Amino acid sequence: MLLAIISTAFIGAGVLLTGSANTTVQGQLGLNPIPTTEEVIATYVARIPPGAALQDSPIHYYPDNIAIPSGITVAWFNDDPGQPHTVTSGMPDSAESGAMFNSGIIPYTSFFQHTFDGQLKNQEIVYHCEIHPWRTAKVTVGEAFEKGHYFVFASGTGQVLNMTKNDRTLIDFRPLTVSTGSTTPLTYNITIMEGGTDNATTTFSRSFFTIGNNDLQLELIPRPDQNKTTVYGPDVTDPVTGAYHVEGNFMKPGNEYTIRAEITSIGNDEPPGRVVDDFAFRVVS
Repeated sequence: MLLAIISTAFIGAGVLLTGSANTTVQGQLGLNPIPTTEEVIATYVARIPPGAALQDSPIHYYPDNIAIPSGITVAWFNDDPGQPHTVTSGMPDSAESGAMFNSGIIPYTSFFQHTFDGQLKNQEIVYHCEIHPWRTAKVTVGEAFEKGHYFVFASGTGQVLNMTKNDRTLIDFRPLTVSTGSTTPLTYNITIMEGGTDNATTTFSRSFFTIGNNDLQLELIPRPDQNKTTVYGPDVTDPVTGAYHVEGNFMKPGNEYTIRAEITSIGNDEPPGRVVDDFAFRVVS
C-alpha cells in the first residue's frame, strides 16, 4: 500500500479523439511534476473542488461515489484555493477512522494517492475530511473479473451496474497476449452494443490508446437523460496513464449489452492476428 503526498500543479489541455457529430471530446494533463519511478502513478483521478470547505457546498469530493476494480490507484487533487483538506478512511470520530488510509494535510495544489489492493473484496469504503468532517464520499472496490481469450475484463461493479447504488463504474482491460516496450503505443477500439452479438445495435464505438504495457481503464457513466455522449481523458497524459471517461446516453437501465475490446494497432503495425473479445454487461436501477 502506497501512501504519499506529492506537490503538483494541474494543467488542462485538449486531447484529440475521433468522434461522431453528437459527441463532445475533452482531455486533460496532470501529475506535474511526474512522480519518480519509486512512486505509483495514479490510474484514476478524483478532485477536491473549489469551495469544498463550505458545509453547504453541493460538491465536496468529485466524484463522490466511485466504483473501481481492485489494484487501482486513486489520486485526490486538492483544487480548493487556500484550503487544506484530508482524505481519511472511515466515518468521522469512528474507531476505524484512518485505519485503512489517511493522507494527513493535503495543501492546495497537492495530491494524495492510495492503491486499493487485491485484499479488498467487494467493499464499500467511506472516507472523509478530518478538518471538515461533514465532507464524506465513497469508493466501492470490486474483485470480480472475466477472462477472455485475449483480455481480462474487470469492473468496479462486476458485470452489473446498479445505478441505484453506483452511477458509474471503472472498467479495466488487461491484454493477455500482447506485450510491448515502455514507449510503444497500443490502440484499442471499444464498442458497446445493445443486445446480443447476433442482433446487436451499436450504441458507442471509439478508439483509445495507451503507452507501453498499461491496461486500458475506461469509466462508464450512463446518463440516459442526456442527448449526447462525452468522452474525456486520460486522467494523466505525461506519461499516458489513468482513466478515460465515457458519459452520456449510450446505456440504459434494464438493458443487456456486449462490450467488445479489440487491439487494432501496436505502434504503427497491425497485430499479427485479430485480438478481440466480447464481454456481457447489464445496467439496472
